[in-house]
Amino acid sequence: MFGPDTPFSRIHWIVVRLSFVSGILIVLSISFSTSAFAQRQDLFDSAPPPLLVASKEELMRILAPADNEDKARLALEAMNAHLSKAEAAASAGSFDGSYTELGHFCAIMQRTLSALLVYNSNGRQDLGALKRFDIGLRRFLLRLENLRGEMPSTHEAFAAKTIHYLQDTRDAALKPMFADNVVAVPNSDK
Repeated sequence: MFGPDTPFSRIHWIVVRLSFVSGILIVLSISFSTSAFAQRQDLFDSAPPPLLVASKEELMRILAPADNEDKARLALEAMNAHLSKAEAAASAGSFDGSYTELGHFCAIMQRTLSALLVYNSNGRQDLGALKRFDIGLRRFLLRLENLRGEMPSTHEAFAAKTIHYLQDTRDAALKPMFADNVVAVPNSDK
């Protein structure tokens, strides 16, 4: 009556298989929804990014020289000082102070790049200053990576963004060196 060839046992095996598959799907959907909720909580637990501002006096001191090489050198010195302060603050456990110094670091980096990308009266850019700026920025990459490793998860996001800002700034500084107008073309107006 209830052997392997009876219709009842076939239906029973189909129901068992369907319930097993639906149980696995329910468990997987619950596990994915909890991990998505945990990721959403991490976004709310991170610290807000600092203001990207530098003092007016410091920017005036950096941007005052007429020579772009001096601007690049002064900016790199100021950025080095701010990164050193950020490292010292992170070592002391003051991550908010480190955050503030990273904001100053980014502000000086962005403002200096915009000052170096300006064309001179001959319609050319100072490629030597841009090259010096790029080489100087390259030195900060490892220090920023180490600083990001010291930061707790609440402050790590902006440290990672600072690394991306640095890489984007290096790309923007190198871009004029590979432009179409790098090689001087004689004046064809005459």
